[in-house]
Amino acid sequence: MASHPLLPWYAALLAGILPVLLLGFLYSALADRLDFAGWALLLAAFYTAALRQGMQAGWPAPRLAGALALLLAAGTAAFAGIERTHQELLDLGYRAVLPEQIYFPVATSPSAAAAAAGALAAAGMAILAGGWLSRRRG
Repeated sequence: MASHPLLPWYAALLAGILPVLLLGFLYSALADRLDFAGWALLLAAFYTAALRQGMQAGWPAPRLAGALALLLAAGTAAFAGIERTHQELLDLGYRAVLPEQIYFPVATSPSAAAAAAGALAAAGMAILAGGWLSRRRG
């Protein structure tokens, strides 16, 4: 069975923007603040533009994946800043809407978002370095 030529585009787009949009809109609803939804829309737009530019330019997969991971890292760091600003409202909304059994304080912690940003940045740099090393050897 032949795969559709746009399958890599749609797979990468869905994998990148779906979690961002879900997180942004969920947190926007929980905190009753549009900042999170705006963050999600802005990051999804940047991700889509970067993905399109990288694919049209014919970037190798490691370069594109590393660049997108670094973009998501920057977006996650911005999310941590928004979360820090609205942490109390977000925590109150989280406790009010979701059952007590699934309440995890780390879910509304800016430190957790900052750690995720650091992990994404490290992954992005590792992917870029791995791609660079494989090109030098080849």
